[in-house]
Amino acid sequence: MADGRNNNQIMGLSMTTTFTRSWGQAMAATGLALVLAGCGWWSGESREQVVKRGCPGAGILADARMKVDYRGSGGRDITDVAYRWELLDVATICDYDETVVSVDYALSMSVDLGPAARNSVVSTPVFVALTKDGESVMDKTYFDAEVEFAPGQRSVVYTRTFENMEIEVGEENGAAYEIIIGFQLTPHEVEENRRRARY
Repeated sequence: MADGRNNNQIMGLSMTTTFTRSWGQAMAATGLALVLAGCGWWSGESREQVVKRGCPGAGILADARMKVDYRGSGGRDITDVAYRWELLDVATICDYDETVVSVDYALSMSVDLGPAARNSVVSTPVFVALTKDGESVMDKTYFDAEVEFAPGQRSVVYTRTFENMEIEVGEENGAAYEIIIGFQLTPHEVEENRRRARY
């Protein structure tokens, strides 16, 4: 589903915004590499193309890596926090078929209960944008991440895998493309994240 807005922006954020990755600790904690490894095996020819032409990368948009849900009263004190969402990591593997690269990607996030939490099942929207050369947004889709807290559970790690994103690359290098993940935020939430980053 193509995004009809300015191709150089995601949710109003310039694509020059820093991307952040946490490949070490979060990758080990959530097992994204193992999740993707289980998606299938590649032919020898395709494996050679991956080595030669590279896979699309993946990243988390810094300003959209965190989301805090507050109670409905409008307060913004720490006691008003209901849920705290944080994207931890995103990883990709790919497979070439002549002029098309097929990408499997996986993401992980943590969700923590705050003092104002009332529901055991919660969800929040996440965007997935495909970019080229760190600038043009070629495609953008959304999904709802939903988690359920067991009785007494205060924190959940959510992991999800998406398979077979097909990108027509022609003779280009697949590494010129990147999948960018972030929470779908309001302008106020974006500004709140930027303030947090300064401290």
